[in-house]
Amino acid sequence: CSVHDGVFFEDQGIPTATIVSAEFLKAARSQAEALGAGDYKPVVVPHPIQPLTREEVQVLADKAWDEILARLTRS
Repeated sequence: CSVHDGVFFEDQGIPTATIVSAEFLKAARSQAEALGAGDYKPVVVPHPIQPLTREEVQVLADKAWDEILARLTRS
């Protein structure tokens, strides 16, 4: 989901895990700030992603999994 979607759902009490690559972290923070959610924090993965193989992307996903799961299952 996008930062905008993440902020919207979080405002509705629905946990989210917006994933961004490190290159786009500043933009994600700016968007969250503009939406009045300066404390909204996306899950950050290394950049770039596009040239990675399927296996390399799987490694990134595996590394981020615990943080994603924790955000989606928090009460």
